Amino acid sequence: MKNLKNLLIGILSAVIVIAVGASAYNAYASPDAQTAAAPDTAIQTGNGNGKGGNGNANGNQNGNGAGITGIPASDLSAEETASLLFMREEEKLARDVYNALYAIWGQPTFQNIAASEQMHMDEVKLLLDRYGLTDPVLAPGQFTDPNLQALYDQLTAQGSISLADALKVGAAIEEIDILDLQTRLAQTDNADIQWVYNNLMNGSYHHLNAFTGALLQTTGEVYQPQYLSAEVYASIVAGSMGNGNQGGNGYGANGQGGQSAQSQAGSGVPQANVTNVTTVHGVISAYDGMGISLTTDDGQAVYVDTGNPRFSQSIGFTPQIGEGVTVVMFPGDQGLYSAISVTLDSMGITYTFRSETGQPLWSGGNGNGNHP
Repeated sequence: MKNLKNLLIGILSAVIVIAVGASAYNAYASPDAQTAAAPDTAIQTGNGNGKGGNGNANGNQNGNGAGITGIPASDLSAEETASLLFMREEEKLARDVYNALYAIWGQPTFQNIAASEQMHMDEVKLLLDRYGLTDPVLAPGQFTDPNLQALYDQLTAQGSISLADALKVGAAIEEIDILDLQTRLAQTDNADIQWVYNNLMNGSYHHLNAFTGALLQTTGEVYQPQYLSAEVYASIVAGSMGNGNQGGNGYGANGQGGQSAQSQAGSGVPQANVTNVTTVHGVISAYDGMGISLTTDDGQAVYVDTGNPRFSQSIGFTPQIGEGVTVVMFPGDQGLYSAISVTLDSMGITYTFRSETGQPLWSGGNGNGNHP
């Protein structure tokens, strides 16, 4: 991975240089880029709970509770324009690499996270449309940015060596994405861009946990961070990395979607919007350490996020393929379901992952599997 790391560091440096130049702005922005606005119907009203300033925005009480529909568009600098165009393709790179590696290894983690990356691409596309920018996206595996093209080729080759290498590539992409988003959050004062970037970074926290959990589950190897500091990585793994948008993506504290948490470890994990809690029964088709794939009794394929893999291990949650389960869950912030509890038919044991209000138990709890 040494060569890969050197390549990625070089690309990151090159992108920073590109971002500060006006050439990208001239290449992609239309004459009315600063005034054009498009409806943001794909991102819904949020209701994040928590305390702005400590890593948890409050979308209902400190703001107007809306997504970017409630945030006025602002003028774009050349740096912000280049940032949006780059992040659109970087999210595409993640999606394309994960789809390519899923085709090779059939590991559900890649397929599930690729679907989430598509949502991330869509969120950035809303901003491109809002500001009248030309979308740089090409066909799968092809990129307008030559550096991202080289990176895609390198990552897919590296991930083709073994499943362990593939999962490490996935984790590396998420680490790099987090760093890129932190850098770009510091470069913009546009509340709508900050809102989306915070949401993307929150998703990357989940994805990083999913890849490292799958690596541990499938190979027994404990992942070592390649780009993030040990302290920041430990905060993410522990579920204590704050983010103003998690659980509802409210336009919250400071009027900027909880931007106080944009690059710091928060003091807690925000609660989730659990107004749409549902209970389903089905049969497990896969478990990747971070969540279960199941086929419900009515034939639907569902992926349910169980959260921090180390917490799942600590409570003895080791479901088997083909096992019947009853899941209490709610729609999560990345378009996937999050589990409140999972009951295994075979043993009658219920494993609880979140409180009834959606609070993750791994943020300070010590839950165990309990007999009903």
